[in-house]
Amino acid sequence: MAYFVRAPGTCGEFIQGSIDGHPFLVTCPINRYSYAISKVAQPFPHMFCSLQPKAALARKRVLDLLRVPVVSGHSVYTRSEIPQGKGMASSSADIGATAMATGLAHGHRLTLDELATICLSIEPSDASFYPGIVQFDYIHGTMANPLGHCPPLKIIIFDEGGSVDTLTFNARADLRTLIAEKEELIKEALHLFKEGIAMHDISLIGQAATISSFANQRILPKQSLYTLHEIGDQFHSVGTIIAHSGTIIGLLFPIDFSGEEACIAEVKATVPHVRYLDTVETTNEGITFMKR
Repeated sequence: MAYFVRAPGTCGEFIQGSIDGHPFLVTCPINRYSYAISKVAQPFPHMFCSLQPKAALARKRVLDLLRVPVVSGHSVYTRSEIPQGKGMASSSADIGATAMATGLAHGHRLTLDELATICLSIEPSDASFYPGIVQFDYIHGTMANPLGHCPPLKIIIFDEGGSVDTLTFNARADLRTLIAEKEELIKEALHLFKEGIAMHDISLIGQAATISSFANQRILPKQSLYTLHEIGDQFHSVGTIIAHSGTIIGLLFPIDFSGEEACIAEVKATVPHVRYLDTVETTNEGITFMKR
């Protein structure tokens, strides 16, 4: 018997900051995934590979939780379609999928809180394994507030290049002070976002994401943010989203937006150093699994 698990990545975060000193992010899960398969002592097709170090550590944490010897006869294999080092929750998705596959292989379905604890024991983490949209304490895990389901959005993602290591970024000595300085803007963004979710109003959601994106420029500036935002306006984007600790910038559109090719061409002509990365859609499914 095998268990097939998939966990979504993200397009950065709708919002990231703190309120009253408590850090949090608002998830933006997308239809790009990490996959894990667990099976007894039998290799899988070549598309699957042995675990990355963080995923391997997640497997060990689950075995420790279940008090199962590391040499247990069950192998876990992973595959991911999420770019690494860009702020798209590739590590969180790998860790979450691997942890769940390991637990299922030993007769235990991990709770979402258990998944969060395992992820945060390895690194500051996203929470895209929760269904819907979540306001999540990505450092301590003391907050995991469901905000509801996101209306469908199309996101055109661009990359400024390079990569950001999550652990190194969150260890910055000045980070706490800089995050505190933007609290009033983050409060405004969160208010707009909650209203947008409640009313299924993507324009309010886009405004919230844009406020948080612009507020992050003192922490991890993106050279092309304002230019891409202006191009988005030309094509009637509802807002701009970023990876607050990554390299990507996304333009948010209604799900039926049909001007994708023209928008990408305009970005390439205006800011040629920026690379088109992908076009994705938001998802509300969280982590999923099946027996095989």
